[in-house]
Amino acid sequence: MAKVERLENDYTRQLDRQQAAAHHHRWLGRRRFRRAARIIAIFAVFTLILGVQLVRTNASLHKVDQQVVTSKQQLAKTKKTNADLKLQVKQLNDQDYLAQLIRSKYYYSKSNETIYSLPGDHANDVTAK
Repeated sequence: MAKVERLENDYTRQLDRQQAAAHHHRWLGRRRFRRAARIIAIFAVFTLILGVQLVRTNASLHKVDQQVVTSKQQLAKTKKTNADLKLQVKQLNDQDYLAQLIRSKYYYSKSNETIYSLPGDHANDVTAK
């Protein structure tokens, strides 16, 4: 069997130093890559969390806007009803309007007055409501 011995001279030491430097450089590269991957992963997690929060906030805002629109429509409807009711109260406090309403709705007549029911009237019979 042949014996193999390693030469110890300047050239082999220089090669050993170059290989050690290359090994160290590769090790640093892998270490930097892992560090960058961790930083990117943490950044991605934060971005994902903030993105989900942004989507939820946007959905909540849309829901609140819909409620505001619905409430405004309901308020306008209620204000109109309130104005109509105030007008009706004001008219019912007026004696002339009240007399006219009673005469037309209930066929109430003044003394010496005759009421005729026409075919286009709401009631078929004068006694009907």
